[in-house]
Amino acid sequence: MEITLTPFLENTLKVYQPETGYRFGIDSILLANFINLKYKEKILELCAGSGIISLIALKRFPNVKVYTLEIENLFIKCLKLNAKENNLEDRFFVIKGDINFLPFKSGFFDVVFTNPPYFKPEAGRLSPYEKENIARKELNFSLSEFIKKVSLLLKNRGRFYLIFTAFRLAELIFLLKKHKLEPKIIRFVHSYPGSEAKLVLILSVKNAGEETRILPPLFIYEKKKGNYTQEVKNYLKKLEN
Repeated sequence: MEITLTPFLENTLKVYQPETGYRFGIDSILLANFINLKYKEKILELCAGSGIISLIALKRFPNVKVYTLEIENLFIKCLKLNAKENNLEDRFFVIKGDINFLPFKSGFFDVVFTNPPYFKPEAGRLSPYEKENIARKELNFSLSEFIKKVSLLLKNRGRFYLIFTAFRLAELIFLLKKHKLEPKIIRFVHSYPGSEAKLVLILSVKNAGEETRILPPLFIYEKKKGNYTQEVKNYLKKLEN
């Protein structure tokens, strides 16, 4: 499988990703603009893929450094190229590893963020591209196992940001609380006003209290088959370091 260069954010970001199969989508862009990072924090992106979330985060927060964990060789190649081509090799660290056998100490990170697989193995049809199936379905780990690993990685009061399908929200919240990750901020994502929420952005904090804030909804399009909303248009504009 070949990789291709995708200029992004008005050509200010160079993103190498697979030419076919799993390529980043709007959900990754939304998560990249939901997270909040601070100087000197230890930060990890799990299941990083091409690293688009980390790349945008590094543009938004020019004083931070990010580790990325990925297992697929093709994505490792993309990550390394993306670090080099965007002059981020001193802030964007690529680690090949399996989430089932984490190469980090427990409680090492202040922040973890991820766009994990949304669907159970039996849900929907399989893609002809194996890497797309792995990115979209829980083939290598269950949601419960995944969240347990995130909790182990985080320090006390560490933050976990993710975007996930809204259809599994009840299960997600149950598992977050089970593994001591308290949902603190929730924002539902709708295709357009009047449509059901399809995605949800969540910030959880390890060992925090139970108070939860529900932010105003995020609409991707102004109307059905319409243009992007102004908020999403702003996410796609040039970012200056």
